[in-house]
Amino acid sequence: MEIPWIMSDLSVSLQALERSTSQLPVSSYFDPAQFALEQQRIFQVHPRYLGHALSVPEPGDFLALQHESDGRALVRSASGIELVSNVCRHRQAVMLRGRGNTGGHVICPLHRWTYDLQVTLVGAPHFPQDPCLNLRRWDVQ
Repeated sequence: MEIPWIMSDLSVSLQALERSTSQLPVSSYFDPAQFALEQQRIFQVHPRYLGHALSVPEPGDFLALQHESDGRALVRSASGIELVSNVCRHRQAVMLRGRGNTGGHVICPLHRWTYDLQVTLVGAPHFPQDPCLNLRRWDVQ
């Protein structure tokens, strides 16, 4: 089976650009009211894009968010996709790097604190009592 190649008609795009005469007035770049409106609409009202659901397709799959210095990760649990803290509560070590599968648990590389996929602390070696320091979760849509 031959793969079809798709070509765009660049001349149509160039004609559309030539016809466009609308520009923002220079004052819009310095208007405090316009700046406040942009801040509200861009950073407060609309959700931020984290990634596609297919980046964590199976339970246990994770994707550490590089644009957040790996401080948070998307993790697929049995109940869906979770946005979770990727920093151990014990010594603040980053736990997951890149993408992969957790095998059912997120484990700190330093002292082996272990969290389940709902980011509940299930094991804290060398602690006589459970310190009850679960990871933080954020709702995603």
